[in-house]
Amino acid sequence: MSELDKLEFVGREEHLNRIISLVQEPNLHVVLVEGRGGIGKTWLLQALQLRLNQVEIGTSEIIDCDMPVFNDAEDLCTQIAKQLYDSTYKEWLLRLRQLREDENRLSGIAYEQERRQLEKFLVDKINLKSSQQRLVFIIDTVEKLGQEEVREKVWKYISDLCHQLDNAVFILAGRPSIARQVLENSFKEEELTCLELNEFTNEDVQTYILSKEEQLHFTLGQELVKKIIILSGGSPIMIEFGVEYAYREVIPDWLENENIETIPGRLEKSGGFEAEMVRHITQLRTSMDQLTLLLSRIYPLDSTDIANLLELSTEDAQKLFIDAQSYFFIKPVIGGSQIALHDIVRDLVEKYVWADIDPDEEWRKRDSRIAAKYFEQKDYQLGPQKRSLEVQRYSDDSHQVANIEFLIEEIKQLREFNTTRWLWNALYADLTTGFQTWYEVTNTIRTQAKKFSFVNQLLAIAKQFEKDLDPDQKVQLKVFESRVFSALKDKSTKEDEVRKLEGILSEQSSNSSLQADIYNVLGMLNTKLHLYNEALKYQQKCLSIVQGKKLSSAIPNVANQVGYLHRQLNNFQEAEKYYKLGWDAAMEVDTPDKGLTQVMASIQNNLGFLYGQQKDYVKAEQCFKAAIDMWSSVESEREIANAEIASATILVDNGNYVKAKQLLERALSRCDNEENDNQILCRAYFQLGLNQWFSAEVVNEAVWDVTQVQWDLNLLSLAQDALEKSLKLAEKYGLEEELPGILHQIASVYWHLGFQTGDRTLQEQALILNERSYQTSLEYNDMRYAIDSLVGKAEFDYYAKVYNHISDYARELSDRFQSYQNIHTLYFGRILRIEGDVAFQEANYDFAFSKYAQGIPKIFQHGGFGPYSIKHELNLIQKKIERLPIELSKNLIQQLKSQWKDHKALKEWCDQQMFLTRIRATKQPSSHA
Repeated sequence: MSELDKLEFVGREEHLNRIISLVQEPNLHVVLVEGRGGIGKTWLLQALQLRLNQVEIGTSEIIDCDMPVFNDAEDLCTQIAKQLYDSTYKEWLLRLRQLREDENRLSGIAYEQERRQLEKFLVDKINLKSSQQRLVFIIDTVEKLGQEEVREKVWKYISDLCHQLDNAVFILAGRPSIARQVLENSFKEEELTCLELNEFTNEDVQTYILSKEEQLHFTLGQELVKKIIILSGGSPIMIEFGVEYAYREVIPDWLENENIETIPGRLEKSGGFEAEMVRHITQLRTSMDQLTLLLSRIYPLDSTDIANLLELSTEDAQKLFIDAQSYFFIKPVIGGSQIALHDIVRDLVEKYVWADIDPDEEWRKRDSRIAAKYFEQKDYQLGPQKRSLEVQRYSDDSHQVANIEFLIEEIKQLREFNTTRWLWNALYADLTTGFQTWYEVTNTIRTQAKKFSFVNQLLAIAKQFEKDLDPDQKVQLKVFESRVFSALKDKSTKEDEVRKLEGILSEQSSNSSLQADIYNVLGMLNTKLHLYNEALKYQQKCLSIVQGKKLSSAIPNVANQVGYLHRQLNNFQEAEKYYKLGWDAAMEVDTPDKGLTQVMASIQNNLGFLYGQQKDYVKAEQCFKAAIDMWSSVESEREIANAEIASATILVDNGNYVKAKQLLERALSRCDNEENDNQILCRAYFQLGLNQWFSAEVVNEAVWDVTQVQWDLNLLSLAQDALEKSLKLAEKYGLEEELPGILHQIASVYWHLGFQTGDRTLQEQALILNERSYQTSLEYNDMRYAIDSLVGKAEFDYYAKVYNHISDYARELSDRFQSYQNIHTLYFGRILRIEGDVAFQEANYDFAFSKYAQGIPKIFQHGGFGPYSIKHELNLIQKKIERLPIELSKNLIQQLKSQWKDHKALKEWCDQQMFLTRIRATKQPSSHA
């Protein structure tokens, strides 16, 4: 060990003693030490750690936030968990991984709940350990914690964490930042102490240097001491430079030989004392010189990294690694396994050294080329290690599984950190090839691993280079960012992305190679906003471009999306046309890969659903079978389940409840992971609930009004259970597009259960859920369920015999949703039928049948389903007619027939009713009761 390794702390004894005293005050939660870079905060923390250990206060290692791994509050908590029990750290790491994977799976509320549960886990573990002795967590460079745009939120999280600790203190050190403001707003005066470190006075510097001379057993000389006192300005780091250079006998000639009166003039021309001090780093011995420059850009490093990046032998690299730690500006990190430069020295090297020695950046680009290649190799080496552990996980005893999971997670974290370093250096070395590498790697992670938080980190890396990208690369980056954000739950974020892309589109030339991508993403975003006409406009433009460029691999997918949008708009013929266009394009590929196979399966699945909506059940079943066979060929259980749910949806509409139930149960059995399969499970339970509800109707031919329909309460309860499961999944995972339908249908089931059992509480819940469905539908532009839930309001009021608002609902439907009357004919027909039923109850038969005359053709056009099928509706009207006097019945039937002259099937039904009425005339006439 060198003399430098044995240096004792000097110069901040007053602060040190005060902190040690504060730590022992029971009400204190946080000590914040602030000061500019190089003022001595880190050395103070190092001395504090040593002293606290001596007085038997449980003290953490110094957790340094000056590392690229500290992106959020949980990253800091990971290092805190490391200071506790091994089992705590292992469990924390696994639970943190789950939280991050859930970040874009869960709804905002559910995600925050899970985050709070994880926070509570850590709090409980800290409190458990601190019940034995007071704990102190020492955290350095806190101004670097978290990405800049979320730093305030990070500090609110840390403040909340500290508030919950029973017997622990956080010692935080850093440059002035938002941390102080947040902490002062969060804590009482006795709970928080803020200290500021300032420059030494001349007397302090004199004392400081004297202590250093005594410890190092050498003398600087009065003249040199005088120069350092004057030139350092009381900055500890500048004093350290002077002392270290003198001790190592590499002191700059001008500092040693020039007169103090002439030095300021020289420094004024070169950038000042700090500039000259840091430039002199390059005068150290060659290997240390190279390592210092390397660490100013690529850090932290271990001895293996140093060997590869500086092309040294293992032995030489290990020796350099050890020797480097004797320099004051090198600090050990990650438990001493790696080293980094002090952040102020890194800043100074970047500012003064690189600008002098590498004006064209070729040296730095060369270093980054070497680093990118090295970290890429490390990345590929870590893959097999992870796979090997995954094999062990499935073959080892159950008691080993948790440890293997932890080891896998550590490799995942290491690989993610390694990937960030690979891609950053690739971008720095060469923006052309580096950006392509970044895009391919990051897009693969986005589409396959779906690690949203990690993709965001990689996106932030690319944005560091955005100003130097060429115009097409900038657009490609923006489009990629929009693709990432299109997966977010937040509606306003999607709307913002639409505006940004439309702005870019207006600036692009018609020949831009990225126009197709922009149109495609705009189509995706508008689809998720339920703005189907806008989405269709953009996807058709995208399709036109890829067809014009004969991009055969892209045509099937885009045509499939165009077909889907036409189907959403009830343009069934156009939908079929584009589905088949996509299919024909895919058929031109002789050897389809997995991706194309999945697109072709999706087209068949969509065609099946389309044919089912058009009541062509034979063709629908053929297409669903083809889709399932194709997805089976690529072993895609999740997509097979989707096809089974789509097929079951059509069967439910067709009244084939037994087969639909079988398919839905089969789809549910394919889903073994709620986190990954949440949307499939949500949809499956939704359709299962509908299936149980529709099949719960007790058939009774004598029923003449909807309020008389009886339901199998056991099946209705099963429907309630399935729909509640669907709602729980939608709310937990933020499946916004599923909510309007679930809320409305569960409201309907609650209503019928409450109505039949006389449970007013259930009926009140139904009204609340249906109103929520209406408002949610409007918020997310889901016009189908906005209309359905509005009709539901009228239906519930009719059951409750509260008729006075029903005409208002009908007027709102007409005024607000008039443009949708030819798309959602079933619901426009139902509101007219409900108005007719009100008039019938009030014995206003002419008005009632005028409403039926308008409404029934609309229901007939759609066909209806379940309790709203055209068969059901006509049967209820028939039973109403049978309750009326003979002549009145004949007149009303004739009134219907005259208005249904363009509907052959309905005219025939009128003839049937007229004949039945004539038969009834031969018997005793009935009257409406």
